[in-house]
Amino acid sequence: MAKKQKGPSNSALEAQVMPVVAATLAGVIYQARLLNRQSKVNIPEQEVISDVVNLWRIVKEALAEDEK
Repeated sequence: MAKKQKGPSNSALEAQVMPVVAATLAGVIYQARLLNRQSKVNIPEQEVISDVVNLWRIVKEALAEDEK
């Protein structure tokens, strides 16, 4: 009887996803900076970074829950 092949483990999947998420969130910060300059709206950069970091934490928690 042939062995079933397992899919990638959650930690391997997390290792693949984390760089993509980090790069995407960095792009969000960069785009927010550009839009802030273009529209001359003074949204504090720290507020944008805080929102992005909160999104990062939500993604990490979701991945951790999937691992369980």
